[in-house]
Amino acid sequence: MNIKLSKTLFLLLLFLLNIDTTRGQAPILEADADQIYCPLSSITIAPDFDLQNPGGSPIDALYIQISSGYERGSDFLEIPNLPNISQSFNPGNAKLTLTFSTTITTAEIIAAVRAVTFRSSRANISGKRAFSITIGQANYLPSTDHYYEYVPDNLITWEAAKTAAENRVYYGLQGYLATLTSFEEAVLCGEQTQGAGWIGGTDEAQEGVWEWVTGPEGLAGGVEFWRGGPNGSTTTFAYWNSGEPNNVNGGEDYAHITAPGIGIPGSWNDLRTTGETNLDFQPKGYLVEYGGMPGDPSLKIATSTSISIPTTTVTGDTRCGAGTVNLSASTTDGILNWYDASSGGNLVHTGTNYNPIINTTQNFYVAGEALGCNTGSRKTVTATILDVVDAADTITIKNCDEDGTPDGFTDFNLNNSIPFITSDTDINVTFYQTRFDADTNSGNTIITPESYNNQNGSTIYSYTENANGCFKVSILNLEVSTTSFPSGYSYNLTECDTDGTVDGFQNFDLSEATSDMLSQFPSGNNLEVSYFRNEQDALLATNEILPQNSYTNETVNAQTLYVRVDDATSGSCFGVGPHLQLLVEPIPVFDILNEGKFCSNASSFTLETTNARDAYTYNWTDASGTSIGNTASVVVNSPGVYTVTATTAYGCKSAPKMIEVIASEAATVDMNTIEVMTENESNTIRVIDLSKLGIGDYEFALDDALGPYQDEAVFRNVAIGFRTLYVRDKNGCGLSSIEIPVLGFPKYFTPNNDGYHDEWGAAGLSNTNFTAITVYIYNRYGKLLKSLIDFDQNWDGTVRDKTLPSDEYWYTVLLTDTSGEQKEYKGHFSLKR
Repeated sequence: MNIKLSKTLFLLLLFLLNIDTTRGQAPILEADADQIYCPLSSITIAPDFDLQNPGGSPIDALYIQISSGYERGSDFLEIPNLPNISQSFNPGNAKLTLTFSTTITTAEIIAAVRAVTFRSSRANISGKRAFSITIGQANYLPSTDHYYEYVPDNLITWEAAKTAAENRVYYGLQGYLATLTSFEEAVLCGEQTQGAGWIGGTDEAQEGVWEWVTGPEGLAGGVEFWRGGPNGSTTTFAYWNSGEPNNVNGGEDYAHITAPGIGIPGSWNDLRTTGETNLDFQPKGYLVEYGGMPGDPSLKIATSTSISIPTTTVTGDTRCGAGTVNLSASTTDGILNWYDASSGGNLVHTGTNYNPIINTTQNFYVAGEALGCNTGSRKTVTATILDVVDAADTITIKNCDEDGTPDGFTDFNLNNSIPFITSDTDINVTFYQTRFDADTNSGNTIITPESYNNQNGSTIYSYTENANGCFKVSILNLEVSTTSFPSGYSYNLTECDTDGTVDGFQNFDLSEATSDMLSQFPSGNNLEVSYFRNEQDALLATNEILPQNSYTNETVNAQTLYVRVDDATSGSCFGVGPHLQLLVEPIPVFDILNEGKFCSNASSFTLETTNARDAYTYNWTDASGTSIGNTASVVVNSPGVYTVTATTAYGCKSAPKMIEVIASEAATVDMNTIEVMTENESNTIRVIDLSKLGIGDYEFALDDALGPYQDEAVFRNVAIGFRTLYVRDKNGCGLSSIEIPVLGFPKYFTPNNDGYHDEWGAAGLSNTNFTAITVYIYNRYGKLLKSLIDFDQNWDGTVRDKTLPSDEYWYTVLLTDTSGEQKEYKGHFSLKR
């Protein structure tokens, strides 16, 4: 026997056993209301509800539920207190339960249902609400016409739940594990039922291929709804929790509604048939769905109504300048009401299109609303008024016919007309030859503005568009001016070459010529002058030289500039031509003998110029600025700082040159002014009469011309030998020196041929001070070893070619000075090897 067919027969038999033979006598519920909700109000959900009970069976309770669109915390079902009725509203599943006394009549039940109202506390409520009204506790979903029931059964397996669901009957409808194929079903069975339980999906047959295997889908052999793991896909509908299905523990082949508080409310996860040890992942029951099975009776034990909140879409409008704007809106329900405020305010229009006349940008507010409602969710509609282009209707532009051909045609730089077309700065201007192309801002007659000749047409059109996209077309009439500069007119600007380098380039203030340029034209016009490097730039008024007060000529010594005179009001040209000559006049070039400082001890001094390039006029001044001469040379009688400038015949003046006359000189030094003293074997050199050195201010150094120098003319602890004394004038007027002998005898010598102290003899011995010398050298026993009789003779530590050892040796020196007096010196020294 076919197993699936046997199952069908079994279910049919079970259905027949569970229905009353008078199933047509079951209560009949009817309602048909699809209303528009006015926010923040209460509305009866079933104003036309009717109940028939031909079988006369007692009705103990009736259940009214917000079956879709429910928002917990802000949506409410309410009923006034009525006799023979008790009521309770469960915010968890949005269900209002009306419980009736045994004495209640059908008419009272009807009146009670018609009195039930819906209310939302949200001013911005949106969407749609569906309401189910049924005599059974199972949740009714109007969109499927099915009933849903959560059956608690802790730790029941999926297989046992499947069997238990199939054994349940609801008013003759065969039960099965729920197959949730839409979001409304998932929300109703998950979020509003608030139960963690089994549903009819499994991938037991093939891992990762999830199918609905219960109810009508099961009878059809299973319907696939998911393929893959957490990142899989569906071609119908699935509502897995985040990261599901993951088969994390293996054998997780059965679909289960997740416990409340775990991830997405009402979503699914995959479990093993026995669930997990974690309480949040243990089966607590199962979801039964009724409806859609073969042989199910046609029941009217439930009915439904709905309310909708209009959804409004709007379209604003933008225009340039004041006028009529075209605003429009559409709504899903109700009528469109237009207001002048976002809340409250005045109703200004009703309908889909609104065409007010406005002067400035303005907001309007529109809402789809039920008749008599003014609390709908208003959408803002903006009517934007953009700034118009402030441009002239018609202007006339004149240019000078200075292109060499006096034919009335010349080139125009149309960009120069823009300031006369409009004073706006954030604009874009395009020029066209035809009015049609200008009006449409298109076509083939667009003009290149930098160089347009009026022989191509003396009337053209400008399209001026601002940043907002608003535009205006202006008419430009091009004319050629008949005015001009006088023939042969030229103006010279001359500057002396005083910028520090005599190179023929100098900075000019061109505006100095402006008044003379303007004087060439009749007064009474608002004229302005501009300057250019060449004729083309002047004709097109492009590349103007700016700023006018700081321009350096670009050709050496001289340059011709083009001048353009325009009417500042109309832009008309009055004259163009090469009328400004720039000339650079060289400044005097010359030198001064001894420029800087001049040292002298004379009573008068001659200051002279030299190497002058031309004949100049001079001006000599002293430190106080008093003029002391105007020739190429001048005689002065006192030291000081003197300055001279030279001036050309044109009047260009040189930079001042300065010379300082210093009453000072180099020192005169000889041995008559020097004293060398020896005391306690310490030598001192001293200048004994400073006044004999000269008139300068002197400083002194010993042995090194670079110093250090000192003001005191005494040097102590001077080593023996020939020393050099340097005398330097502090004013820079000279350096003098003299060699001074400092007589003495070394304390030791080291005859090892290393170039240092290899011989012993008298040091600082000058034959200008002495006429004869005799030196006797003894050993420690008084034996004479060596006699020296020449000024430049020294002892090398040998006697008859025999090297003497390291030891102490004695000497006696006899010197005869230039006066014939003899001096004797005795002492000892060391020979070191």
